[in-house]
Amino acid sequence: MRELTLDEIERVSGGSGLGDFAANGGAIGTIVGTLATNTMAGAARGGLGGAALGASFGAGFMAGSALYDWLS
Repeated sequence: MRELTLDEIERVSGGSGLGDFAANGGAIGTIVGTLATNTMAGAARGGLGGAALGASFGAGFMAGSALYDWLS
């Protein structure tokens, strides 16, 4: 039996894909939107904004990681 590589571990454990960053950002944005406005509309706007920010962060993180791996 062999040890798993880092890529294999990330695939099995869920990894850190773009969808994960967007989902986490959306969850945090929903909470912040609800607390800021006390309305469902604020929660929806906060969730959409958080998901967009999470996705952009995730895209940058993934691109930076790929560039780092390529350069090293």
